Amino acid sequence: MNYQNPYRKKVKNSHLLLVSCQVCKADLAIYYKVGRGNLIKLQVHRIHSANFPLQPLAKALNCPECGQQVASLADYKGKPCYFLFRSLTTSRRISSHDLA
Repeated sequence: MNYQNPYRKKVKNSHLLLVSCQVCKADLAIYYKVGRGNLIKLQVHRIHSANFPLQPLAKALNCPECGQQVASLADYKGKPCYFLFRSLTTSRRISSHDLA
């Protein structure tokens, strides 16, 4: 991943997800996911690293490879997050050993 997140905090009881674009299969971000539900939003402080710049935050999250818009920026409980558009991203669980 090209960009490390300066806002990142380690999240307790979480696992890592690799989020990819559904259209071109390019990797978008590595994200700390909490819970068993579907991935609906990317909270900025939980993003480990990304292939898009995290400073400053863009209003729309576009795939760096194909340019498809996959999310939009909004606030959730006072913190910035990207709400993902349905069926435009895929995610798979990875281990922390894959980061090195």
